[in-house]
Amino acid sequence: MFSLGGIARMYLYLLPLSALAAFYFLVADRFTGYSADELARASYGWPLNWVTQDLSRYEPIDFPVTIGFNWQRNWSDPVVTNYDWFLFAADTLIAGVLVTGLFYSVVFFAKRIAVARRRGA
Repeated sequence: MFSLGGIARMYLYLLPLSALAAFYFLVADRFTGYSADELARASYGWPLNWVTQDLSRYEPIDFPVTIGFNWQRNWSDPVVTNYDWFLFAADTLIAGVLVTGLFYSVVFFAKRIAVARRRGA
């Protein structure tokens, strides 16, 4: 059915798509802070947090507060943002497993549907 070598090869082919998925997980992520101290270390990324921002300049009226990721909040006085590229690479590898699994699931079910149609015809 599927060979391990073929799956590994497809995993490598899909790594650029996996990097896009890791980027999407970052942009879609939300941070919930329960205190002013936590706002100083707002972290984003899924499943590993690879971007940290200092959002302590924002003083919400009430806690907890949920803040979505944004590349830049103020161009004249930028938010301090740190990137951990090792964790981004790890996120990409983890997303690669998900993307490859999703790809092979689609292929598997497409083949099953095609076989069922041939038998029914």
